[in-house]
Amino acid sequence: MGRRDAFWLDGESAGAAGLRLQEPIRFSAPRPRYETAEIPGRSGLLQRFEGVFDNVTGTARCFALERGRVETALAAVNRWCFAAFGYRRLETEDEPEIYRLAVVTSGAETELRMRTLAPFTLTFDCKPQRYLKSGERAAALTASGARLVNPGMEARPLITVYGSGAGTLTAGGRTVQLKSLDGWLTLDCDLQNAYK
Repeated sequence: MGRRDAFWLDGESAGAAGLRLQEPIRFSAPRPRYETAEIPGRSGLLQRFEGVFDNVTGTARCFALERGRVETALAAVNRWCFAAFGYRRLETEDEPEIYRLAVVTSGAETELRMRTLAPFTLTFDCKPQRYLKSGERAAALTASGARLVNPGMEARPLITVYGSGAGTLTAGGRTVQLKSLDGWLTLDCDLQNAYK
């Protein structure tokens, strides 16, 4: 990484696809999701925070570095944008310590002017979380009462417990009773699943 206008999808550089940013990618802020209810005789709505946030939108104003025919450049950009479907890892030079999970929802438009590809906007639908790259490294907690603190919004980590016997694990104010551990157990807090 070394360009201020660079970005990557699943580790594949936009520059390798002949794509450059005109300005940094802009992301909307995550909006909290509320359940609303109307109460007869009461003005306004009753709102209850559901504990989750809606997806954010990212917009990237881009241009293609044309290498030969305009149609070929456009096809290369769209091949890169839609190389895979579903959430993909989006990294930008402006935020080198984090990544987002994003779906490309619009690719390069086919507007051609004077046989050149006009600047266009790519749109991303992103999960509201910004994931720390440092969080991909395992952190070992070996002492009773040891703490691991996430510096951002609520984290939902992947926790593997090794040992034998009974014990408790508290994560995010919730306590899990381990009645008879023999070896290891993985708790996936995001999927709310436990498996061995």
